[in-house]
Amino acid sequence: MSMINTAAPYRRDDRQTIRVPVVMPLVEVDVDTKGFVTVTLDREPYSAEGSLTRDDLKRVLDDIAADLGTAVRVEVREADKSTFTDIVTPERPKLRMVRPMREAATSAGELSGDGFLPNEEVAVAVVVAHQVASTDGTARLRLPPALLEAHPGLVVFMGQESGTVMVSGGAA
Repeated sequence: MSMINTAAPYRRDDRQTIRVPVVMPLVEVDVDTKGFVTVTLDREPYSAEGSLTRDDLKRVLDDIAADLGTAVRVEVREADKSTFTDIVTPERPKLRMVRPMREAATSAGELSGDGFLPNEEVAVAVVVAHQVASTDGTARLRLPPALLEAHPGLVVFMGQESGTVMVSGGAA
């Protein structure tokens, strides 16, 4: 597997894991003269509890993006015929910290893990980048040559949803 992909430059961008569809769902918001809003999702009325006002708009848009699990295009039309367009992305899931059953005897900067075989050599990988797999399930990543030269050896790919682990390179 090639580690060089000139089409995908190396970036440390947290947001690159958000998948944006080719055609985004369209949320249209019409604001009347009294400040009440009517919301449609892909030209269908969006059912929300009771009458909505401007104050409810952020919550409703966040709920729609979260429910769909993808970015949505929002077009707001004011009563004076002015328009505003924006893209709303779903909030990233909160990381849940799991407290270990027993406190590990480690110091600052030290980590521990168990479940390995006695005297087993354990490889340690630090995540330096994330990449979204292509439609055929292939992940290609371009890392800076200086990083690979400074840390020769194994490169570990781990699918965060599939759990697939792929190890590339020679012995560490």
